[in-house]
Amino acid sequence: MEYIIDDKRFVLSYQELKEEYLRFCKMSDNEFLGNLPAAAHLACIICYVKEIPAQVCLADTGVIHELIHLIHIPDCDLLSLAKIRKLFKESLKLV
Repeated sequence: MEYIIDDKRFVLSYQELKEEYLRFCKMSDNEFLGNLPAAAHLACIICYVKEIPAQVCLADTGVIHELIHLIHIPDCDLLSLAKIRKLFKESLKLV
């Protein structure tokens, strides 16, 4: 799929997004934590494609906001990480 924003052309493959999503879902917690910027980037793209409203994904408990919390506050406990990974898996699921 191609789309244009501000005269810039972008190409997006739904299948590649789905494969990347599944790769993140299969990561161990340590791998996931080591790839947080990429996880946040993927979340932005998927939220855009799925047309998830900004007030849902960017709110304090939204998937993007929670991923940024992990980047900004890296010493979160594992319970929070489990909750955020579940949110990631459920919110960004591609079929």
